[in-house]
Amino acid sequence: MNRIYLLLLGLFVAGAVVAQPANDDCGSAVVLPATLSYCSGPDAFTTEGATPSLQPDAYPICIDERDQIRDVWFSFVAQRNSVAIQVIGNESGNRRGSLTAPQFALFEGDCSNPNGVACRSTFVAGNNTPNSGSLIYNELQRGARYYILVGARGERAGTFELCTEQFDAPPSPSGDCETAVVLCDTSSFAVDFLQGRGNRNDDLLSGNVTCQSNPAESNSAWYKWTCDQPGTLTFDITPLGSAFNEDIDFVLYELEGGLEDCGRREVLRQMFSGENGGDPNSSIPCFGATGLGNRESDVTENCGCSPGDNNYVRFIDMEAGKSYALVIMNFTGSGEGFEIDFGGTGTFLGPEPNLTYSTTEACVGEAVTFLDQSTSVDGIESWDWDFGPTATPRFASGAGPHDISFSEAGSPNVTLAITSTRNCIEYLTMSAVEVVCCADQFTGQATISNVTCAGAMDGAIDFTGSSSLPGVSLAYAWSTGATTPSISNLDLGEYSVTLTDGSGCEAVYTYLVEGSAAFVLDTLITPPDCAGGTNGALEFTIRSGGAAPYEYSFNGGPFSSGNRIDNLTVSTVNVRARDAAGCEVEQDIFVDELQLELLAGASTFTEPVCNGEATGRIVIELANGRAPYRYDFGDGFQPENERDGLTAGTYPVRTVDQDGCTADFAITITEPPVLTADLQVDSISCFGSTDGAILAFAAGGRPQYTYNWRDGAQGEFRDQIGAGTYTLELTDSVGCTITESVTLTNPDEIVGSIVDRENLICFGDSTGTFTLAAAGGIPEYTFSADGETYQADPLLSDLLAGDYTLYVRDRNGCQDSLTGSLTQPEEFIVQAGQGARLFLGEDTTLRVTSNYFPVTYSWGPDSVQCLTPDCSQVRVMPLRSEDIFVTGVNESGCVDTAFVAFTIIEDLRSFLPNAISPNGDGNNDNFTIFGNRAMANVERLRIYNRWGGLVYEAPEPFPANESSLGWDGTVNGQPVNSGIYVYYIEVSYINGRREGYRGDVAVIR
Repeated sequence: MNRIYLLLLGLFVAGAVVAQPANDDCGSAVVLPATLSYCSGPDAFTTEGATPSLQPDAYPICIDERDQIRDVWFSFVAQRNSVAIQVIGNESGNRRGSLTAPQFALFEGDCSNPNGVACRSTFVAGNNTPNSGSLIYNELQRGARYYILVGARGERAGTFELCTEQFDAPPSPSGDCETAVVLCDTSSFAVDFLQGRGNRNDDLLSGNVTCQSNPAESNSAWYKWTCDQPGTLTFDITPLGSAFNEDIDFVLYELEGGLEDCGRREVLRQMFSGENGGDPNSSIPCFGATGLGNRESDVTENCGCSPGDNNYVRFIDMEAGKSYALVIMNFTGSGEGFEIDFGGTGTFLGPEPNLTYSTTEACVGEAVTFLDQSTSVDGIESWDWDFGPTATPRFASGAGPHDISFSEAGSPNVTLAITSTRNCIEYLTMSAVEVVCCADQFTGQATISNVTCAGAMDGAIDFTGSSSLPGVSLAYAWSTGATTPSISNLDLGEYSVTLTDGSGCEAVYTYLVEGSAAFVLDTLITPPDCAGGTNGALEFTIRSGGAAPYEYSFNGGPFSSGNRIDNLTVSTVNVRARDAAGCEVEQDIFVDELQLELLAGASTFTEPVCNGEATGRIVIELANGRAPYRYDFGDGFQPENERDGLTAGTYPVRTVDQDGCTADFAITITEPPVLTADLQVDSISCFGSTDGAILAFAAGGRPQYTYNWRDGAQGEFRDQIGAGTYTLELTDSVGCTITESVTLTNPDEIVGSIVDRENLICFGDSTGTFTLAAAGGIPEYTFSADGETYQADPLLSDLLAGDYTLYVRDRNGCQDSLTGSLTQPEEFIVQAGQGARLFLGEDTTLRVTSNYFPVTYSWGPDSVQCLTPDCSQVRVMPLRSEDIFVTGVNESGCVDTAFVAFTIIEDLRSFLPNAISPNGDGNNDNFTIFGNRAMANVERLRIYNRWGGLVYEAPEPFPANESSLGWDGTVNGQPVNSGIYVYYIEVSYINGRREGYRGDVAVIR
């Protein structure tokens, strides 16, 4: 099964406080991808920070320690009838997370009332804690949503990998060949457990397999099939158990007598590889997934794990019409099941499910006719239909026809399972029928009550709706937000109601509430004369709205068509008006005498020139009344309408015309903003520098501004200036002026000093240091030994001997320099003489001298032998051309190394006697090899007679150049006859080289 691995961003936060996972409860479950095969990848999810999400009695029965569990949730939609779920945490040899002792469950229904249908909990005993697990559930309803809860025993929490596999499960496996499950196609499937061996112990026919004893059937599942289309067959069997040493074995047979004859089986492939006893690490290639592969050449893998074993054997070529059997066994004995994926070009013989339907589009509630059109070479025994949860009826059996209606719009999944006479089960799921909402599904009618008078809010709609679907509940959604069939207290306007019945369909009905339009009113007032006049009038008119004709009543009088009242003084008039339908409006209208008003658009004041000055002015111009007018500015009435010499403020002014009509005004004189100058300074960086600057920001007054400085400079910006006081005279566009001053000062002068120094310990090293200090300037300081690279640390290190110019610099870049020197001792030198040419096996002596004392010497390589206590003289015997080196260290820790080059000449001369006389006189009794000091051992010595038979072989290596060793002319203690013998001798040399020699040797007696 090819899984999709999805690496998710972890839902946890590392730190002192662990955040609650986003999927801590069912309602926020992580939605898994809509794929049949899914794996999240290692450490993808976590239970860190999670809390118990259900009441203790709501967890499935196998979940333990429910008040402590930390659980998280996932959901998926069923696409097949079965699912395999794996949770893998900190499993030994197969770590996919940190979670230990996981327990998990599968739920159906919804999050308001989840119903547990399967669960898995680990058994904890002592230190034996399984850190992974799997479960299989074979009763999924296609299209339904399911939920997965993952937690652990106790308060354990950690990360984990989650895998799901959906498939159509074949019947439960059989442990016997004769009752084996018949496979009808190459669809993938999974088996939860492998336990026992059925009712009989089937002979595996594996006598040719090399094991401690012949393999025997155990924890087995048998499957059989017949080939339909010929071609190759491969498969992958993956253990569901997540322990790294899960061991699945299998044997594949051809059933020569057909599908029902298990007695005539021919072994095609055998897989028994597994653990090498007592050495599981060497067996890793033989654990885990197994099967038939395209690239394999072997047909059998024996017990144990031999070099080259990889748990796979070669694919087979299936032939049409032939039958085959496969037995799968869990040799580990863990009881865990497996997943199997078939591949290759061949196919299995089985029924072909098919169905027809009367239409591709049907209304909700309309009947659709379904009929089986499946084919099978061996006949169909049964048909099982599942039309989905919205169907009536949902389930049916038999070939049909079946008339089915659906209560919701959409594309329902229809599943047909057919079972052949060979017990082959095939599934077909389709969603080709589109259930749609049709116009005649709903009906609706309403009685409308219009609004009686404008603004009365007494309109109403009494609605009655219905659905063609039987037994449904109707729901109403009005545009006002109401959810009842009828609504009231309505104003004029359009209202709509959406009618639904739970099928996913809806109908919208719109109604208009009418009635009298709102009144449009017009009022005309004629003011009475000032000082008690009685010639005022009020005219009140309904321009539109309501229902004509209209009537009017003034101050409680009778209604009439007259809409005017005259001879009014200053007073409030009560007006009532009504239309022909009796709808009425009432207002109280105040009739006032003439009020003098200012001339629209005329300016009433002039601002002072500068802020705070008394140069403002008021001018009053009236728009009505009769001249002549008089004006009171607070000091009595006078004919002049203006007053000047005023500062900013509010001034009361009373006016009166020749008829005595008056008005009071409050005139507010504003003034320009205060003229200001903000001088912002860029300080002088270093003592005595002229890099200061001033920027003037003007505000207030009347822009545009003129900037004049006391020292003759102009403009708002001054730069390249030194310490001193600078004064600005700022003038606006009308001549208002202010002055502002600012003073620039010098910072303290920066001064550097050397507070410590360390001279070099060894010649040529970079171990010298200066420690500097700084004062003045602007802290913080940095320090440099070359004026280019600066550091915050005042310790300047890793310096060579010599004279230095040192620098200190402050935050502004101001710097001071000073000089200093570092010294070094005489150079430490080690000498060991000249190189030489030596024959392999020769040695020589070397002597080392130095200009310091005392000195400690060390030599290399390790084969050097010291001849004096201080190792100043050594013996060396190089085995190859190389440099011998000596390293000296004096009392100060200074180091020097000298090298002596040796060239080694490989003189591998040897002597092999051509005859021996083994008579015990001590002379030439044994056959061996002789050479110089380069020769070390005789690694192998073999003596053959003239017919090629092996006469003698040395039991173990022995030293060369030893006449008392070697072959003594005997076989098993008995002397051989005189004659010619052939020898093969292999010798090793002190440098590791080996050489072999062949020849003849005569035995003379």
